[in-house]
Amino acid sequence: MKKKAFVLAAAVLMMSAAAAPACFTAAVGKGISPTGFVIIGHNEDDGGRVTVRHGYVPAASHSEGETLPAEKGCAAIPQVPHTYGFYWSEAKSAEGGLTAADAMYNDQGVVVVSNSCARSREDTSDPSRLTEGGIGYNLRRIIAERAASAREGVKIAAEMIEHYGYAPSGRTYTIADRNEAWLLQVVSGRHYAARRVRDDEIALMPNHYTIHEISPDDPDIIASPDLVSYAQKRGWYNPAEGPFDFAEAYQAEKSYGRSYNILRQSAAAEMILGRPCGKLDFSVKPESPVSVDLIKAILRTHYEGTLNDAPWLRAQFPGAAPHDTQVRRVCTGTTIESTVWQMGSRPETTTVWTAFGRPCELPYIPLHPLAGIPDGLAPTDGAAALKDHLKEEPAAAAWREDQWQKFRDYESLLELVYSENYEFSSRRLWSVEHFMARRNDAAVAAAEAAFDGGRKDEALKILKDQDEHELNRAADASAQWYDALNPVSVSVQDDAARKVFEGEPLSVTFQMDSGRTPSEETLLFGLGFSNARTRWASAEPGTLKDLGEGRWSVQFNAEKLFESLGSGEGRFDCWLGGRDETGHSFGGRCFFDTAK
Repeated sequence: MKKKAFVLAAAVLMMSAAAAPACFTAAVGKGISPTGFVIIGHNEDDGGRVTVRHGYVPAASHSEGETLPAEKGCAAIPQVPHTYGFYWSEAKSAEGGLTAADAMYNDQGVVVVSNSCARSREDTSDPSRLTEGGIGYNLRRIIAERAASAREGVKIAAEMIEHYGYAPSGRTYTIADRNEAWLLQVVSGRHYAARRVRDDEIALMPNHYTIHEISPDDPDIIASPDLVSYAQKRGWYNPAEGPFDFAEAYQAEKSYGRSYNILRQSAAAEMILGRPCGKLDFSVKPESPVSVDLIKAILRTHYEGTLNDAPWLRAQFPGAAPHDTQVRRVCTGTTIESTVWQMGSRPETTTVWTAFGRPCELPYIPLHPLAGIPDGLAPTDGAAALKDHLKEEPAAAAWREDQWQKFRDYESLLELVYSENYEFSSRRLWSVEHFMARRNDAAVAAAEAAFDGGRKDEALKILKDQDEHELNRAADASAQWYDALNPVSVSVQDDAARKVFEGEPLSVTFQMDSGRTPSEETLLFGLGFSNARTRWASAEPGTLKDLGEGRWSVQFNAEKLFESLGSGEGRFDCWLGGRDETGHSFGGRCFFDTAK
């Protein structure tokens, strides 16, 4: 019974994640960066119960005949004799590592992140578009392992696509170093277009193709040689109707010009330019430098102060949070990590500002991962994890006892009491980040001086120690902020797992302050960091009971909770949220142990 249900749930989970529009990226050219180096901002969005782990994969020599592990049916690509080391932010669920989510930054100073481009026009059921099953996840890995610059990364990726073919429907890879940022937009099969973000531009990438004009003489364009002729052959482009437009030709009709993409792109452009925008192109050209703080603000936005963030759009949730509404935000319910890559003068001094979940609720912590990953993140053995990334790992998304989890627990509780606490929480984040930025500037300057003096070990220690200090300080603060939100005490019966697996109602008990009466119709119960709109359960009508002395019990149909667990094993955080009869929200956590 349990195994059969888990298989079904896993299928539902993977289909839901695949269907979700995901991710947002901003790429700032070095000419409009206040530091004179490229800045990359990225929100990674993925549905379902996903954990994010951080590790370093060392540079390595490889034997002849070695191949890269790949998704089932994809090509076994030969490894090269030597690969660069890289920092790796790994997204993993119980079913295995996600194939289109990970961020990587190598010891040559090259970063790669990606965005879904929904569907291209190419027929993904046609096997002739691929050789040996094509390439998927390993495209980003190969860029990280083999590219000494962003431009070289694009060329390496192009060679892989032309030889093997790209297996998924469509995707954009942002590949950047301190001097250049490129957007490589890939179509299933052997076609692609890459465009450099010029020094005076900022490219805003939602989830559709954004490259339009293609000129073979443009040094800022790298594209498939037959890109135009192939589109003509397939009937996607007619020269009589005007100049060739890559995005219009290769994007599937139902994926082109979708409102959730236009809204995010135009809102970000307006924040940069300070005025409404007309037709959106590949990029915008700001009149003044674009700061790291502005990129953080873009990655945090929910369109506050506009009708796209009207109060009634949030009313269905206890804390009136904006994330799991029908309106697609830049910072949203599926944002599992947000990063701003503030490139440095050398790879080691690049600051990777990282929010370990939704950035509107969590602080951006400065990391310098090539100097060492803080122990508080429980860094993985990168080489071993990379070997097993695509394999199932039932306990991967279980609750963790580390500093990362403190941020996630605070985020989960704040989500349930959002409207009454967000303004104060935001001021707290701004204050914390302001002083972190000052300390980070000082640490980077000290490290640069040590590097210049030939004291590399000292420089790396300065950065690693500072990162550890900032992480621990912020995580401990998050734990205090958690307590300040006054969580209610929540529990489930000892045989909760059996009830869920067998489809019985789940009884939840919670403790309210004296005099507060919960409103049954507002009660929701679900798994931490899973989509509340589609996966959380509402209270079964008529099951709320007053047990006296502020204690209450209520029942839920836990089928949706079970779907969110997938094939997970271990201890999972579950959350109860609701409002009392005066309209004040509350929330609290309990644990669900699948071993029981």
